[in-house]
Amino acid sequence: MTGGGWREVARRRLECEEFDLLVVGGGATGAAIARDAATRGLHVALCERGDFASQTSSQSSKLIHGGLRYLQNGDFHLVFESLAERRRLLETAPHLCRPREFLYPCYAGRFPSPTLLALGVGLYDALALWRPPVRSRRLTSREVFRLAPWLRGAGLLGAQQYVDCQTDDARLVLENLLDAVAAGAAAISQIEIQPDQRHSGSLRVAQAVDRDSGDRFEIRTRLLVNATGPFCDSFSGGPPKLRPTLGVHLVMDGDRIPTLGRAVVVHSPRDGRLVFVLPAGRRTIIGTTETDWPGPGGPARPPRPEDEIRAHRRDVDYLLETVNHAFPPANAQPSDVISTFAGLRPLIDRGLATQATTSREHAIWSDERGWLHVAGGKLTTMRSMAEEVVDRAIEMLRGRGFEGALQPCQTRLRPLPGAGKASIGSLALAPDIAAHLTETYGARVDQVLSLIASDTSLGRRLDPELPYLAAELVFAIRCDLACEVEDVLRRRVPLALFSRTHGLDVAEETAKLLARERGWSVERRAQSLLQYRTAVSASCMWQAD
Repeated sequence: MTGGGWREVARRRLECEEFDLLVVGGGATGAAIARDAATRGLHVALCERGDFASQTSSQSSKLIHGGLRYLQNGDFHLVFESLAERRRLLETAPHLCRPREFLYPCYAGRFPSPTLLALGVGLYDALALWRPPVRSRRLTSREVFRLAPWLRGAGLLGAQQYVDCQTDDARLVLENLLDAVAAGAAAISQIEIQPDQRHSGSLRVAQAVDRDSGDRFEIRTRLLVNATGPFCDSFSGGPPKLRPTLGVHLVMDGDRIPTLGRAVVVHSPRDGRLVFVLPAGRRTIIGTTETDWPGPGGPARPPRPEDEIRAHRRDVDYLLETVNHAFPPANAQPSDVISTFAGLRPLIDRGLATQATTSREHAIWSDERGWLHVAGGKLTTMRSMAEEVVDRAIEMLRGRGFEGALQPCQTRLRPLPGAGKASIGSLALAPDIAAHLTETYGARVDQVLSLIASDTSLGRRLDPELPYLAAELVFAIRCDLACEVEDVLRRRVPLALFSRTHGLDVAEETAKLLARERGWSVERRAQSLLQYRTAVSASCMWQAD
């Protein structure tokens, strides 16, 4: 259900119904599990402590890719699985899995050599079974300069061109949740599940707190699935299994670091680590770092959602050093950074020496309390991870006496809600706006355009440089499960990331819309507005480090 009352309906269901599966965590993994389980016929609830995709799942490099660099670590299975999932997303969510040319330049005396890189890309294409979007070829230095004229010229031997895909990570999670809800799941944000439960016959009774109202209540379920990502160890309370690493990205104006619509793979001159320089409309994204959490002076315990997870000055300096080395004419300065974003990767700790060699494979396990846990993995493999988790969950449920008839996995071929023909009809829109709306909403774009048809004032830009429209604020609240100003402006209409004003100039308007749709008091509206301003301040704190 969408509309202003969706959350209240979901909350009543949590209190009144008995569930087969309670998924804790509304990031990529949790959303995909809820979707897979609900479409098979299980009765599913999903609870997220904050907003959906509010942590790691909206802080990624926003790529759907096999992970070319994982080949050097011998992770062939992971790369093959990732490329298979990339192919599925191209079919089931073409609006959210957009092919992009990548340039990987080679330099004399630097790893990798042109021959080794060509072999690696050839193997990458082979693992993709030479299916779309494969279009790789070797480029001479002259061809490279034509495509990326700002690249460092000293020692350039040429480049390898290949194709991977970009996505909107938060929206990919959201569409998984919307499909789960359409299949019968009860999904709700701002609900914290306490890491303790009791038994009531064949059911587990989980203690829940509504962080919006402060109410405490109970949820009855046959099986609890811990999909809390980097917070898995904190929630489970068991022995640590993760090695969380912090990944930081910078957002800069596209004119300061021009990509001409192509992604560029560069290496840090400091430690040789691979960094992406990615086109994002009028902006360029640079990332990512990879440092063990918590870093210098941090708490010696597993991370918690309330911890300060942000970019630090050392991260910004590292990425600026890298991009300036790769693009000498840029001479980018800290003042050129429009915004930063940071997230924790929930890597499985296998005792390896460095972060780079720590595998992106996932792990699934159960404990003595009968909980099912999943951690690790990557955004690209969220669907296949979920399929494996639900297979395991059904096995556990059968062992507990569950006899319901279920369908096999549906998500391999099932389109996401925005899949299908996207058309803006006869509405006259600027090219960048038309492209943004169709790429973001896909076949759901007509619902956004209907808002403009009924109120032409909603067709105005929210930022003169960016393609976001006022109608998208309304759509985020009514149809895309946004509950707070931060939900709208960071993950539905991401002005916080891409606007020079961080969306602060439309935050009040957004708060008023939320107040009208959700019946807020003046005080509640002010609380949501303050929360957003605090989040924006936190993303800029690196300047004071």
